[in-house]
Amino acid sequence: MSGHRDELERLLIDWETGTLDEAEIERVRQLLTDDVESRQWYLEHQQLTASLSEAGTASPLPAAQSIARDEAFNPVATNQVRRPSSLLLIAVVLIGALVTRLVYLESRPQGSDSNPVAIQREQEARSSGIALVTRLVDVQWGVPESAVGEGEALSPGRFAIQSGLAQLEFFCGATVIVEGPAVLNLKSPMLADVLSGQLRASVPPAARGFALQIDGMKVVDLGTEFGLRVGADSASVQVFDGEVEVHHGNTQRNLTTGQGLRRAADGAVEVQTVDATQFPDRTTIEDLGKGQSEQQYELWLRWSEQVRNDPRLIACYSFDDSRESWGRRLPSTLLPNNSELDGAIVGAKPAVGRWDTKRALEFKHPADRVRVRIPGEHQSLTFASWVRIDSLDRLYNSLFLTDGYNKGEPHWQILNSGELYFSVRPTARDQQGPSDFKALSPSFWNPSLSGRWIHLACVYNVDSQTITHFLNGDVLSRHNIPREKVVPTCIGAATIGNWSQPTRANDEFAIRNLNGRMDEFLIFAAALTDAEVREICKNGRPWSQTIQDK
Repeated sequence: MSGHRDELERLLIDWETGTLDEAEIERVRQLLTDDVESRQWYLEHQQLTASLSEAGTASPLPAAQSIARDEAFNPVATNQVRRPSSLLLIAVVLIGALVTRLVYLESRPQGSDSNPVAIQREQEARSSGIALVTRLVDVQWGVPESAVGEGEALSPGRFAIQSGLAQLEFFCGATVIVEGPAVLNLKSPMLADVLSGQLRASVPPAARGFALQIDGMKVVDLGTEFGLRVGADSASVQVFDGEVEVHHGNTQRNLTTGQGLRRAADGAVEVQTVDATQFPDRTTIEDLGKGQSEQQYELWLRWSEQVRNDPRLIACYSFDDSRESWGRRLPSTLLPNNSELDGAIVGAKPAVGRWDTKRALEFKHPADRVRVRIPGEHQSLTFASWVRIDSLDRLYNSLFLTDGYNKGEPHWQILNSGELYFSVRPTARDQQGPSDFKALSPSFWNPSLSGRWIHLACVYNVDSQTITHFLNGDVLSRHNIPREKVVPTCIGAATIGNWSQPTRANDEFAIRNLNGRMDEFLIFAAALTDAEVREICKNGRPWSQTIQDK
């Protein structure tokens, strides 16, 4: 993102929070008028392409009308906060609509005037993935940087494990269970090179034609299940069910159920006895994976008992309570127990959590939320939560938002761009003073993360005057806060997964519900170290603990 686009994004966020002055409004107008890239980004940001073909026949002023209506309706917003005039805001919206229309007319594909589908196709997200990792059991990675998690899409290239089992589902429909040590070169949804190791392939009729290549030999499936072993001095294939074609040099032979062959280092080929028990199947990997998951869950239970006694912990929702039914409460699991901290569940439904035996809450609809009240005044804060995001539907997707967003109150959310957003308001809403510092991380989101459990954390450190974002235990970004914007903190009434009392009743911003699930939510009245945040993730991660730490 260019410097101008960064600046425009910051200004639009300030507009949303009501801290934009007239000089900054003029700057927005200037950027949208003078900078082509800013106008293009604004076009994409507002997602206007679907309605551009109707420009001129429909009113371009819904946002401006909403702003004017809100200021007339909400005297608190106009009297207590230094807000730009409605005329200036309307001017900005009009200019924005005009310049984005001009950009569209100048840059649209020829012949696409009345074809919004063609426009959307140009902006459609693309992926280079060809296979999906669906199970990892006791996997060790030779190179930590090559480690992947369950649910992650694999692009063409090298896939290698030092030990353990990995189940790959190719996009053509073929399933391959790889036993380490093994090295593969993934080439396409229908083809992979096996450089070393042992694997078992299950190929349904829809994936017929799926092929695995060995140096000097190619195995083409005709709808079957077979095993393949590649060593330093030999390679072998065994057919457990169905039929395969084996191409070796200029020769081809078909192998059917119960047949196998071995190619020696000198190139000689001989018949081999078939033994399916030497190759782990899907039942084996599922049973081993279930046992591994249960062990990880037990590890988390023991760790959770310890952390709930941490005196720095001021709010703890483990989503895993011993009571038979939550009712419509989210029990506080802080030790010693304090039912006054229990959350009130509105709309959100219980769902399967990080493990099959654990519960989570699912947020789907605009009304879904959990109401909490956390008393006290604090200095530094640390937030940590396991979330499974299905999609980022809103401009702002809430993790934790205080009701009024007054002095010292934090806001933690995710932009639809995939940036983590954290801020603490440094002044009362009815007082003049510095605007809040908004810590925006680099975008972490990509479509392959949809439906996968990830760990998010944020540390607001008063002493070091920093805000640090974390993703899966690793530092995503660290931001220095200007001294005049660092203040003690408080929470009070707040909402998990939504915003119950937005400061302005503009529909575009008021709907901030999370689309996904949440499982465990912790707040510490302290700035945890990087190592402590990593420890929280390590002890709570649902994937195999044998994935090496980077």
